[in-house]
Amino acid sequence: MKILTSEQMREIDRLSSEIAGIPSLILMENAGFHLYTALRERFPELDCLDIAIVCGKGNNGGDGMVLARQLKSRGIHPDVFLLAGRADVSGDAAVNLDILLKSGLPVFEVASPDLWDEVAVGLDSYDVIVDAILGTGITKPLVGLYSRVVADINETDAFVLAVDIPSGMFSDSVAPSALSIRADATVTFTAPKIAQALGHDLDALGDLSVVSIGTPPALLDREDFRLNLLNPGEIVSGIEPRPVDSHKGHYGHVAIVAGSRGKGGAAALGSTAALRAGSGLVTVLTPIDVQALVASFRPEIMTEGLESTPTGAFAAAAAEEALSLLEGKDAAGIGPGITTHPETVSFVRRVVEASPVPLVIDADGLNAFEGAPELLANRRGCPLVLTPHPGEFARLTGKPLSELLTDPAGESARFAERHSLWLVLKGFRTLIAAPDGQVFVSPRGNPGMATAGMGDVLTGVLTSVLGCCSTRGIPDPNDVTRASCLGVYLHGLAGDLARARWGEEALTAGDVADCLGLAYASLRDGTSPP
Repeated sequence: MKILTSEQMREIDRLSSEIAGIPSLILMENAGFHLYTALRERFPELDCLDIAIVCGKGNNGGDGMVLARQLKSRGIHPDVFLLAGRADVSGDAAVNLDILLKSGLPVFEVASPDLWDEVAVGLDSYDVIVDAILGTGITKPLVGLYSRVVADINETDAFVLAVDIPSGMFSDSVAPSALSIRADATVTFTAPKIAQALGHDLDALGDLSVVSIGTPPALLDREDFRLNLLNPGEIVSGIEPRPVDSHKGHYGHVAIVAGSRGKGGAAALGSTAALRAGSGLVTVLTPIDVQALVASFRPEIMTEGLESTPTGAFAAAAAEEALSLLEGKDAAGIGPGITTHPETVSFVRRVVEASPVPLVIDADGLNAFEGAPELLANRRGCPLVLTPHPGEFARLTGKPLSELLTDPAGESARFAERHSLWLVLKGFRTLIAAPDGQVFVSPRGNPGMATAGMGDVLTGVLTSVLGCCSTRGIPDPNDVTRASCLGVYLHGLAGDLARARWGEEALTAGDVADCLGLAYASLRDGTSPP
């Protein structure tokens, strides 16, 4: 599913009319009908409720006026408030205002703060308030009448339904707005907007629904629309059923290069996750000082002990042995718990430089390239998947963290394109940026996953699914993109299933690894946790 900017959305609406021949009035009519449907689904006894529809003078208000007419035609008489004079309304909104007035339903003009004060006194009497004030085009904070109206609506106990986007929310920004409607539900049209998929104020949306208002799907299928929201249907299509005559060799032999003295758990979490995600065989390459400890965690995991420094980290001299051990594997993950000891940095750089298999690089594996991303060039043409959190990404690029967080999708895409790799930028909405410029957003995951070891589990999952698609040789770019999206989505879905079982506060990385099987089952069954 595409994620659109406000400008792209306007272009799609224009093309729907000019190329597909769908009048904009029809699009608005369909939008109003979907708003009615959303209310009816939530409130079967809708005719028993007191409803207010607060409209602006633009198309968002026009959608609200269509909703008012849809309600009136079913014997429900909402109160309609227009935050402008009738003469200020133009275009399709003016057409629908005229139709509404001719239907006999009164529209109260509230064009000044003083007039709004008279309305605000009675706001608490409404069961439902529909926010049809402002749409996706605003770029400045609310002031004057609009700020008063939004603040007063937020003070009520009414169920608030936002039309397309909560008024005051900046459609194209990930930053929270200074003031916006706090909706209980939002019905957005055609495609989610950037703020609705990546914004740091997703709670203001309430329950988000994306509905089609008649826009031809082909208009959205454009390469220059580069931001995509992952959905379960797309993900499950990439999971192939296992033949009855399967054996472990069919599902990849992967390596996890991880651990150091005091951090053997990182190797255990990554390798356990790789097993749970479906790998047929998993071998951990770890410093010999901690090999026995790592081997003790799970009997199914094989281990290889490599030369270590006096501090129990990978020695630089261990790189050639590691490369030899990677021969014949299908993929490898490198970085969890390995430290940034100078010898280990040399070890990592050499392994990445000459790896014979696709690599997932995380944690200190990424820190080994701090300020030197140009060294992330695998000379054998094997895919590289990087999994930084924002701080690691900032160190890798040398850019200020604040700059990266302003446009995480754009920064991720540019980095992936420039270095011909895949970048998984971890966060409350994890991004997958491919070398072709496409960026995918995973909607799964929760605050309980903000705990130690969660990245190690993601490394294991990604290594596993990448290894499975590499059993037939070096995977093509589309396979790597699909595997990266599958791995990220599975990890987040497992986290949501773990939250349902243990709650957010008690959630551990190991719980997520243990729920990977349930995540697969949930995808196949078409069931999802809240």
